[in-house]
Amino acid sequence: MKLTLTSCLTQNCGIGRYTHELASYFHQSGLEVTLYRKDGGAEPYIKGYPYRSFKNLRYYVAPYYLSKALESVESDIWHADYVDAGWALALAKKSRQPVIVTAHDAIPFIYAKPLDRWVYQYELKKTTEIADAIIVVSQKSKDDLIRHAQIPEEKIHVVHNGINHDFFYPEPNRKENSVFTIRYIGGLAKHKNVESLIYTALLLERKNITCKIQIGGGFHQQTTLPKLVRELKVQNVEFKGFISNDKLRAFLASADVFLYPSLYEGFGFPPLEAMACGTATVSSNRGSLPEVLQNGAICCEPTPENFANAIESLYRHPSKLHALRERGLKTAAEYTWEKTAKQTLGIYGRL
Repeated sequence: MKLTLTSCLTQNCGIGRYTHELASYFHQSGLEVTLYRKDGGAEPYIKGYPYRSFKNLRYYVAPYYLSKALESVESDIWHADYVDAGWALALAKKSRQPVIVTAHDAIPFIYAKPLDRWVYQYELKKTTEIADAIIVVSQKSKDDLIRHAQIPEEKIHVVHNGINHDFFYPEPNRKENSVFTIRYIGGLAKHKNVESLIYTALLLERKNITCKIQIGGGFHQQTTLPKLVRELKVQNVEFKGFISNDKLRAFLASADVFLYPSLYEGFGFPPLEAMACGTATVSSNRGSLPEVLQNGAICCEPTPENFANAIESLYRHPSKLHALRERGLKTAAEYTWEKTAKQTLGIYGRL
């Protein structure tokens, strides 16, 4: 069986990681697999393709360039890692062989700007027309896609993402931080609710809790977050900027608490990765997060008051902090890329 995975993204994002891990597992299992993504890769089974970004149009033109790269490619099964790559398969007229598309989530229906939402809806419609199966990464995503896009329920399959436990694992000789450290890493878009971290920091200051909140994420200078810190005169918030992959595990594993305030996630890699690193995790209870994190994290309504109360309890009761770390490790261990890949292969086999 010749399998071709397609992507309009790079490895340096959650969806890109998903595709990379699947391709790696399939290759190691002896399958004939090729992954097409725009940044290519060092592995011989990963191929790049000619691409021009056109600045702000990069998300709109990527499917065209991918489709041109695939025109002469033959495959027994096609698997697009997102709806834009699915649209590329439609453009390249690849519907004669089985097509699988991973849709991940319904965020564009809820939070995207009007033009982005229209493009997503169009791509999803065209993708659904050629797809034999659609994979989503949580039951919440399945429910939302059925509601927003009216996709037939029998066409959608839930396959949870995995965690690379060779990369995300606890610090072997964990050292206590001189100051209680709370960290976040992820996007800084509005639905990520990062503003609530700053208000949480303010409440913790008022509770006389000596701590610091460190926010990881690129381009914070282009948001209103630094201005909010100045206006509130919060002293314990630090912006750490983009955290590269080679520093990611240490950033997660050395925190006392990982705080994830997002208002919507289709899956939620960062809190699960923090749990796999042995870090106590406090999270929003929105989107798929309660489904994925289970009892391995404290999940609550995403308000600064709730976050501050949860962190205060962990700060003042070390036994609760330790117990939460252990529950997080146990929950994170349930998620492996081997399990994800085998379930995905099962879907291929039924087509």
